[in-house]
Amino acid sequence: MNCKILKGHEDRVWQVVWHPNGQMLASCSSDKTIKLWRLMNDEYKLIQTLDDCHKKSIRSVSFSKDGNFLASGGFDAIVGVWMFDGSVYKLIQQLEGHESEVKGVAWSADGKYLASCGRDKTVWIWDHEDLEFSCNCVLQAHDEDVKCIKWNNNILYSGSYDNSVIQYIYGEDDEWDHLQVQVNHQSTIWSIDIFNKLMLTTSADCTAKVFAIQNGNLKHIQTLQGFHKEPIYSGSFSYDGLYLALASADNKISIFKKDSIDEFGQPHFALEQIFDAFEFDVNCVAFNPKNYLLAASSDDLNIKVFNLQL
Repeated sequence: MNCKILKGHEDRVWQVVWHPNGQMLASCSSDKTIKLWRLMNDEYKLIQTLDDCHKKSIRSVSFSKDGNFLASGGFDAIVGVWMFDGSVYKLIQQLEGHESEVKGVAWSADGKYLASCGRDKTVWIWDHEDLEFSCNCVLQAHDEDVKCIKWNNNILYSGSYDNSVIQYIYGEDDEWDHLQVQVNHQSTIWSIDIFNKLMLTTSADCTAKVFAIQNGNLKHIQTLQGFHKEPIYSGSFSYDGLYLALASADNKISIFKKDSIDEFGQPHFALEQIFDAFEFDVNCVAFNPKNYLLAASSDDLNIKVFNLQL
């Protein structure tokens, strides 16, 4: 399997995310930096290191849909916001309010909102208008550390140490209404990914689950289990929904392909391949938004981009 290795971080790499154009990657690390990598002449070149915001580990990064903004969340309880000025990303604001580590950041589809979540059991929604960011609300629907957040258009989902997924919708009363949706995981929800009307959740219970999003509710389609023997930290749908990838603490990545459609018109996925990807835990997998390149990051300090040739 063709694989590019990106070296440069000095501590574990928590997350990798693709720029919407599919030509650039952002990575964040316990070394307190964000690194930007661009595909140039069939190699990934380090083009910028962002190190002027966080004083502790950076756990999460997120590009806005247009790629003009980059957000980061750190263990220093800070949310950083960078803006692309035509050549580089520059820090424009540090958002304070979380009482402890920020574990996730995510932009809404229209760029109007930035969400963050953390160890303080809260989800914050920040308004974005005219390059200014302000707190819209603080949501306290979880009983434990909130590990991940994901937007589906302007509906927000969060996953937590309390084993639950919460949905947030902006209501007619100008408040964010929340609803616990049933996922029936037996341990921490580590990641949420969404493709069209499909949701993928991964958990410390060593399973991943696929759901159909129907009228604000989740309908369980499939549980992927028995493939990983350690927590599954991350999951990602391919750009066309034909594949999904899982990353685990067992150092492996698994790839599943849609192989059938059930009587209700919902897809089911079958294992395509599973392989040893790193020497240590695989913290994140992310399919490219344009093709079948798969980026992954690990505790062994490295980033890898696999050309799966699917």
